[in-house]
Amino acid sequence: MLTHALQMIRNPEVLPVLLYLLPAGILALVIRSTRRWIYVFAFLTVSATLIHEFLHYAVGAVLGARPTSLSIIPRRSGPERFTLGSVTFANANWFNSAPAALAPFLGIPLILGVAWWRVRAGWEFSVVDLALWTFLAPQMLSCWPSMADWRLATRSWPLLLAPAAAASWYFLQQ
Repeated sequence: MLTHALQMIRNPEVLPVLLYLLPAGILALVIRSTRRWIYVFAFLTVSATLIHEFLHYAVGAVLGARPTSLSIIPRRSGPERFTLGSVTFANANWFNSAPAALAPFLGIPLILGVAWWRVRAGWEFSVVDLALWTFLAPQMLSCWPSMADWRLATRSWPLLLAPAAAASWYFLQQ
């Protein structure tokens, strides 16, 4: 599996995309270091929070989970804990919980697509890249589901059996 990953990274179409994303990745680490100053962190990641919650909302709506509210207003959820955003569903069940809860993973193709768009025909630095890196950095932080998202996803445990079985079969074949 590691050799497959290294071969993919060496691909002449993949490497420029990853290199293009490097400044955004570094900026994402800088933004993540501001987590203890919640209002600064919330301000720096507001676009990512909006996209993260919208992905929950959209996938939930398509799959019949019936979203009832969407919020991107930070609120205290315990001592030293804040929730940056949330979506509430009226009909989260075994069929739609995991897809709706894990929807932020759909941000990864957005990030890769923007990078590919910039490097597809050769790349020369411009001011647009600074704006794109500033936009992509918080997206990199928000495309991983939260702990609450993972808890909701466990309602769909029957749906998780098929990917788990497929992954097991794939790795056993290696």
